[in-house]
Amino acid sequence: MLASDALACSSCGRLVYADQLEQIANRARQLAALGQLQLARDHWAAALQLLPDSPERRGVQREIERLDVRMAPPTAVRLRESRIKAVAAPLLAKLVFPVSLLAFMGVYWSLLGWWFAVGITASVLLHEMGHYLTVRHFGFKAELPTFLPGFGAFVRWTGGNVDPGVRALISLAGPLFGFLSGLLAYLLFRETGRQVWLAVAEFAGWLNLLNLTPVSIFDGGAAMNALGREQRIAVLIFSVVFFFLLHDYLFLILAGGTLYRLSTRDLPPEPQKYGLAAYFIALAAANGLLSWYCSHQGYSFFSRF
Repeated sequence: MLASDALACSSCGRLVYADQLEQIANRARQLAALGQLQLARDHWAAALQLLPDSPERRGVQREIERLDVRMAPPTAVRLRESRIKAVAAPLLAKLVFPVSLLAFMGVYWSLLGWWFAVGITASVLLHEMGHYLTVRHFGFKAELPTFLPGFGAFVRWTGGNVDPGVRALISLAGPLFGFLSGLLAYLLFRETGRQVWLAVAEFAGWLNLLNLTPVSIFDGGAAMNALGREQRIAVLIFSVVFFFLLHDYLFLILAGGTLYRLSTRDLPPEPQKYGLAAYFIALAAANGLLSWYCSHQGYSFFSRF
């Protein structure tokens, strides 16, 4: 026979209120997961009243101690740390842009010289600012570009339920501004006669044409999401024609990517009008012609490799 106030069997050690304790423990864990820490602590404290001196009791005491730590008001040290983080986080975010830009420029400077590094960094910056300004134009939040030395750059932005057409315009703004950067470099070449600007113009046209490849990692991927089957066929025909006209294999890559997107089941339920497809094609033609024309001026950037 167990004593009326016994909490465990003296012979086998079984807890008298084992089933009730299990229910209390499950409820306490659920409350803690929901953030109701005081209620969770109250449940654990109630469980203590049903436990003898045992490993289970010590386990419950540890749960109460952990909840006490979580509920404790922040100390002066923690408050100071939180203030430092609040000040440092925005500062670090602002430093990402200039520091990554300088690192990006440094990589090209070490490989190809100072002027080309300046030119290509400015071109990539203008490309990314096209995205940034268009995002802001549509009322979304955006951060200044982050550069990845030796690779490229990107703009972080946030927006919920963005229309595919709007997303396409944001994506195509990069190649548009990139083309303008190449055109500016070509005008500098005409004014100064320095072949480095011709190389920058050629590279800008080539890079922005590559960026129109309609797969996910490129700007063309997001733009293609808004185009229907007929519009994609139009891009495919254009790409094949320009490949035979200019003998630029980037157009063959563009055609291959478009052919792939014709085979996928990602056609938009409401395709954009043909104006977006014409915009896509015009950007590809402009950047391709810029790269081709500059490469036929007696000096080609790619001849250096």
